[in-house]
Parts: sequence; C-alpha cells; structure tokens
Amino acid sequence: MAPRCFLAALLLAATAAHGQVYRPCESQRNTLELNDCAKIEFDSAEQLLNQAYRQVLDAMPKQAEDGVDYPAARRLLVQGQRAWVAFRKNDCEAIYKVNENGSIRNVRYHGCMTERTLQRIKELKAWNAP
Repeated sequence: MAPRCFLAALLLAATAAHGQVYRPCESQRNTLELNDCAKIEFDSAEQLLNQAYRQVLDAMPKQAEDGVDYPAARRLLVQGQRAWVAFRKNDCEAIYKVNENGSIRNVRYHGCMTERTLQRIKELKAWNAP
C-alpha cells in the first residue's frame, strides 16, 4: 500500500473510532489516488458495517423471551442482511456498468458501495437505539 493511502487509512480508522467521518478522497490528484482512496473508504465502512451488524445480533437474545420469538427474528435479520448485500452489489454494479468506459468507474462503484454501506450502518444502529 502506498504511504499516502496508508496514512489515509489510519486517519479514517482514527476518526471513525471517534464518530467523525474522514473523507480521504477529496484532495487526490489522479485516477490511481482516487481509486485507492475510494477503496480504502469503502473497506473502512465495511468494517464498521460488520461491527454494527454483529452488535445487533449480539444484543438480540438467542432464545424466546417475554413472548418474543427472538430466534425467528435473528433468522430474518440474517436473511435480510444477505438480501441487502446482494442488493448493494447489484445496485452498485449497475452504476459501474453505466460508467465502465470511463476512468471514473471504480470511484463511482466504491462511492456507491460506501454510500449504501453508511446508510445500512445507520439502519442497524437504529435497532439498538433506546
């Protein structure tokens, strides 16, 4: 990994840990730098998504309680997440396809993936909101 992108990844991880959003793809000078940063941004968002998803599952009881069928809810959440992953992939691949003849295609694809991922994180965090 190039030193500049490694630094961007560290900054992204540090600011994400504090609830801030660092956007490393705003001052890059060429297509390679934009592609690298867009990928770093998506990878970081994906890690946060996995954490949010795990938190929802971990907070949900594994057995029925108070008349709530939590095992069924867990199964449905897992099915929903898998369907959402397929949706995100197809939705963003359509954006890639529209841009596949241009140098912006990877930035647009990873931007889409990041945007959809950040939205899903908000949705998952709402599960555990009081």
